[in-house]
Amino acid sequence: MKQIKTANQKEEINNWTLPGNSLSQDEFLSGILNAEEGPFFTVQESMENFEQWLNSREKK
Repeated sequence: MKQIKTANQKEEINNWTLPGNSLSQDEFLSGILNAEEGPFFTVQESMENFEQWLNSREKK
């Protein structure tokens, strides 16, 4: 079956985490370093955020 790619699908192909995509060691390292810049929470912080979310849902 032949697939036709749309503009949105072409952007998704650039996702280096998909199987079958080859990338260099530098690209891999860059992706890892980029991911490490994101927010990280302790278990306690995650539990507090979850409780806040639950409370906000109950108020609705």
